Amino acid sequence: MALDFFRIERGLELDELVQYLQGAGVPGAAGDTAAALVGSVYTDNSTGALYTKITAGTGTDKWQKMASETYVNNAVGATVSWREPAKVLSTATTLPTQTAGSTIVVDGVTISNGQRVLFSDIVGGDGKNVYVYDQPSGTFVEDVNAETSGDAVYIEAGTSGGKTFIFNGTDWVQSDQASLDELGYIRAFIGKDAAGNEMPVYTTTNFVVASSSLEAAVSALDTEIGANVSDGNFIASANKVNGNIQALDTQLGANVTNGGWILAANSTNTNIQVLDTHLGVPFLVGNYISAGQTVSGAVTALDVAIGPNVVDGNFIAAANKVQQNIQALDNEIGANVINGTYVLAANSLNANVQALDTALGEVALSTTVNNVTSVQTIDSITAGAAKWFVRVEVVGDTTRVYSTEVYALSDGTATGSDFTRYATLKLGTAIPGLLVSVDAVAGALRLRCEATVAVNVTARRASVII
Repeated sequence: MALDFFRIERGLELDELVQYLQGAGVPGAAGDTAAALVGSVYTDNSTGALYTKITAGTGTDKWQKMASETYVNNAVGATVSWREPAKVLSTATTLPTQTAGSTIVVDGVTISNGQRVLFSDIVGGDGKNVYVYDQPSGTFVEDVNAETSGDAVYIEAGTSGGKTFIFNGTDWVQSDQASLDELGYIRAFIGKDAAGNEMPVYTTTNFVVASSSLEAAVSALDTEIGANVSDGNFIASANKVNGNIQALDTQLGANVTNGGWILAANSTNTNIQVLDTHLGVPFLVGNYISAGQTVSGAVTALDVAIGPNVVDGNFIAAANKVQQNIQALDNEIGANVINGTYVLAANSLNANVQALDTALGEVALSTTVNNVTSVQTIDSITAGAAKWFVRVEVVGDTTRVYSTEVYALSDGTATGSDFTRYATLKLGTAIPGLLVSVDAVAGALRLRCEATVAVNVTARRASVII
């Protein structure tokens, strides 16, 4: 019978705290390994691997596999070949020499016989490698191990002391230096001062929340910027924000100077607010502007209506502003008119000018009627009295001409009128059947003409008594 000290079937438990278990496969899925307390140890009989329980509960992730010596050697030695440390690292491109029998200083460190130096930038010769100082000859001799990709050398002293360098097949680079440099770049880029749990510190918090993450801050700024712009007068949807800002800045031009309402010290928005307040409510329909029209549109309409700048005149000057010329004309025009024959005090200046223009047109109206044969009305006016100059010419014969002045009078009734002809002149033979007369119809005086041959008749009012 075999002699057994003791036999354990499932495992060993110490004081209900730690269990030593065994089995086949990864632990934690169920059973004892799921119920085991943190700190328990498990042996996988199929591989010999050891596991430690690191988190309570069920699951293989609650156990951690312990690294063996073989695993570490395989993991580390697979890509890195560790070589004997070097005293210092030198970036010299040629090997230095010294008087035979003397020590030599490299990178501020005294190197004596047999000490190793990594020359990382040697050009030509035996190449970039570790060299051993031969003090008796005062020269460096290359290490017996040639440099190969994956070689790792630890530097003991000098400016590179405490660092490890790995040969990548071309150059010696500090171990993981690329990642360290990139980490430094990233920290500088995002403004992170050092390693560890540190939230951003924003210099302004108009839209971002203090100590919020970069994602939250970017989202807040994106929300504030809003949807992309559409193509406008100066901006384009294809532009970046800065591109559109530059376009607007160019159009805005240099900063304003202190003016009637705006100040150079104000922000653009403040000056816009001031101007908006003084511009008041949107436009209504006017003589030249439209309801709701933009300021620039209304200004353009008024500019077109005003026309080119005036020249120096009797009362206005080209150098004056519009307001100054208006004031000068206002002074010369004087007080408002009173109600008259054609003008009204309630009328605008333009309305009264229009009334006078119409009245003048009635007084000096000139009318021509061609190819008159039967009796026709040449001119008609509602007036108390009127005077015309009349010229009659035979069509196709400019040598036969008749001219007379006609004065007519109306009593204001429908048919009451009288007329007379005087200052009559004739050229050539008489015009057959010619008769110039005036009658009244519905209170209007009518200048009439007829002939038995075709004639062209022109009549111009000489005066009118309304």
